[in-house]
Amino acid sequence: MELMPGFDSPRAIFCTIAWVATLLAAFMFVVSFFTDFDGSGDADAPGDGADTGMFSFRAVLGFFLGLGWGGYMSLQAGSTVPVACGVGVAVGVVMFLLVAAIIRMIYGLRSDGNISPESLVGMKGTVYVTIPPQGEPGGQVQVAHPNQLLTIAAIQTGDTPLPAQTLITVVAATSGQVTVRPLSQ
Repeated sequence: MELMPGFDSPRAIFCTIAWVATLLAAFMFVVSFFTDFDGSGDADAPGDGADTGMFSFRAVLGFFLGLGWGGYMSLQAGSTVPVACGVGVAVGVVMFLLVAAIIRMIYGLRSDGNISPESLVGMKGTVYVTIPPQGEPGGQVQVAHPNQLLTIAAIQTGDTPLPAQTLITVVAATSGQVTVRPLSQ
């Protein structure tokens, strides 16, 4: 008994798996333009990483894409059903591993852009706007953090102002402000 004209049962099963997986993948691709697909519905949300593991929905979908298309193409090439099943599973496993690796790599590139104030302590920079003496606010320094050049509010505990272009070292940092001393000290 044929399920579809011109298709025997195994070919129809592989074809159905292939097309359902392809349609789901296409749907996920289109939806990814509007959401982060992490369950939050917010493309700006960092997400909880739920879809970055080895058995994520995307990786499993990759397996079914490989299984369906690998098995179908193997049957089209004249293979027996057991060989087509083996080829489909092998291609599915390769796709599964490939998709999981790509997802992990992409999510590994994510950053929230925040810099820990503690990471600034000990860094060197230059005074950008003259820093008044004795902890008075109003000064700014530029510090070359490994990821970016930061211009940040600065204070100092010395008795004389630190003019622009003075080389400094960060001795303490809080969110939004650093305490510095001249590099020569």
